[in-house]
Amino acid sequence: MYLEVGREGIRLGEKSGNEVFHRMESRILWANGCINSNLSPEECAVAISALSDKLSFKQADRLFVGGYFVLLVDEQRKEIHMLRDTMGQRSGYYHYDASVGRLVIGTNMHDIARNITTDLSKFHTDFLLYQQYVVDGCTIYENIKEVPSGHILSWSAGGEVKCEEKKALPIEYVENDLSEVDNIRLLREHILRVHTNYAGADNVVYLSGGIDSCVMLASLHNICPDRVRAVSYRVANTRSDETVYAAEVARHLGYVPEIITVDPMDKNIVADYEADLMKANNPYEGNWIFRPRPVTRGDVRYFAGQDTRLHTPSVNKVDMKVFDRISRRGLKSSWLERGVVNVYERISLALGMYNSADRRIKYSHLLLNAMVPEWFLMKRKFMADPVKYKTWGYDETNFPAICDWYTLDLKKGMSPREIFNRIVERKWHEQYVNDMRYMVDMGIREQVQVLLPFYGCELNRFASTIPWELANRTMSGLSGFGNKKIQVNKYVLRKAFERELPWSVMVRAKAVSLSQHLMMNGVFGKKIIQVLQEDLGSKESLCRRFGYAGKAQEIIARDEKWVEKDAYLAKFANYLSALCVYYRCNVLGK
Repeated sequence: MYLEVGREGIRLGEKSGNEVFHRMESRILWANGCINSNLSPEECAVAISALSDKLSFKQADRLFVGGYFVLLVDEQRKEIHMLRDTMGQRSGYYHYDASVGRLVIGTNMHDIARNITTDLSKFHTDFLLYQQYVVDGCTIYENIKEVPSGHILSWSAGGEVKCEEKKALPIEYVENDLSEVDNIRLLREHILRVHTNYAGADNVVYLSGGIDSCVMLASLHNICPDRVRAVSYRVANTRSDETVYAAEVARHLGYVPEIITVDPMDKNIVADYEADLMKANNPYEGNWIFRPRPVTRGDVRYFAGQDTRLHTPSVNKVDMKVFDRISRRGLKSSWLERGVVNVYERISLALGMYNSADRRIKYSHLLLNAMVPEWFLMKRKFMADPVKYKTWGYDETNFPAICDWYTLDLKKGMSPREIFNRIVERKWHEQYVNDMRYMVDMGIREQVQVLLPFYGCELNRFASTIPWELANRTMSGLSGFGNKKIQVNKYVLRKAFERELPWSVMVRAKAVSLSQHLMMNGVFGKKIIQVLQEDLGSKESLCRRFGYAGKAQEIIARDEKWVEKDAYLAKFANYLSALCVYYRCNVLGK
């Protein structure tokens, strides 16, 4: 989707195959979304007609599943209206230059950047490289904005872009008073309902070694067993192959999974590297691993298992103690507690403890930060950690502003469940929208729909109310790889689908394949190093201008010697290379 409005009138770009385009007299409705296949043609026509008259969340939620970005153009009134779904599953971007009355809108930020005069934002490139995210409502470009999730924005000729309506995330703060049995039953029902709404003619499950993807397959198996396929990916030579467990659960349910092996030495991976980057609002490295099979026709829907953690909070015992303290005392801490933490962090920096291979040493300062809840949340839950920044040589210019973005107003008397849910709200506009950008855009590129059922609205509303104690309950299970007996989380989710899944997978901790280092030792890594070398050799180097030259040289020096523990630097390298390309092509125009 691409549209320009200026003094010369309206210029429309090309419509892609999976977009809705409807012209009615002087109005144009243009939408990026996946049509609810449970609606009849007549019901779809009614919803489209209603949206063509006035944008509304109610009608858009009825017409689309898995999110949407909707554009309504009124040529007679010279008005533009933009609507983005509440959960932020689809993205839409805009640039407005009041001096010439030019408004540019699109679903790809780089399409806009190539057609205007722009620059990269040092704050948002720092955020991307150091925190690994571009937050909701923002982009890496100075004068291009994202329509915030859950917003309706409007513009009329000669005016500014204004917010007409906004809708909050469906997250509650109060636990329900239902029994364990009822919570398990209702979680299952909500998950099945989402999959019923999302299912189409051809449904492909991204199957991994995690319980979430297994639940997706089990859900679709219950709903439309003859319209389901499973696909699982592995990088060649991995020492942690999750496709083994994916195949086990698929065969248990009667499916023959497609196992796709990505060869890091395959030159085709980077054959269209720059073109691929230009199609990605989030150039996460998974774009070069988990790409769907391209299709030319038909309704193909890929189901991805990203999870909000509302039904199973991502907390440990220290987190729980900090939450309890906030609940009893708020964020208060004494000067002595802050002083002790400050002294220990200075010692940690002096001894280089953050570079230790022993996690107990590396993160020991975080344990001590539990005495200062405000700092603990910033460093442990949001990863905005000055020890990390200083140890890894990050530019700290924007660090205070990054911390400001994460600041939460937590008060005495809030329950641990409410505290965690408020953290999730902030993570939603950071990590979750980035996950969605990457997965959904990857599907759009190959003319398929990528749907994320665990981001369903009513599912999350209910999941946010599951009692804290029950949500954090564990059960006896197996380690991610191997059969070591351990305690595993996601108790409620596992119990909800234990009937369909083989025991050895149902109780297994997430089997995560570590593959970034393998990709960096192959053609992908070589391409990244080539891009960084070319940038450093240029008179208009982004790395030198923005203070990334030291990290670029560190990445180049690694050459083909990447190991598993280099995963964080590998992500940094991927994003830095992408930024160099965006800067050269979209800012400098070369």
